Amino acid sequence: MVGQILESHKITFHEDELPPEGLGHNKVLHITVQCEDYFITRILIDRGSSLNICPLVTLKKLGKGLHEIKDKAINVKAFDGSQRSTIGEISLCLQMWPTWFDVDFQVINVPTSYNLLLGRPWIHAAGAVALTLN
Repeated sequence: MVGQILESHKITFHEDELPPEGLGHNKVLHITVQCEDYFITRILIDRGSSLNICPLVTLKKLGKGLHEIKDKAINVKAFDGSQRSTIGEISLCLQMWPTWFDVDFQVINVPTSYNLLLGRPWIHAAGAVALTLN
């Protein structure tokens, strides 16, 4: 019986799900989600980040104003080692089919290569497994 339970809850991937480079690729894990009436692309899943980050430019594209940001500014260390202060915190409701997640983001005004960054707070709350291979 244990074997049947484990077999029915197994996560598997197929070779055709790998990028053309195969197992040797080093691409980051990006996803697309829905936030209200907007689809947000280039959302970076980062197991190394202790924060969820929302660039100010993304917030503006969602039609959110500065008045919607809670005054919870903190200092963060960027990937390059520099120290930056966040503007504050905002909660966004994201749909990752079929589930909705209320995610608290630190808002920061810096240029980024992503539209949102989901770090360990979201990964742990969602019970997600960030597998960059696929």
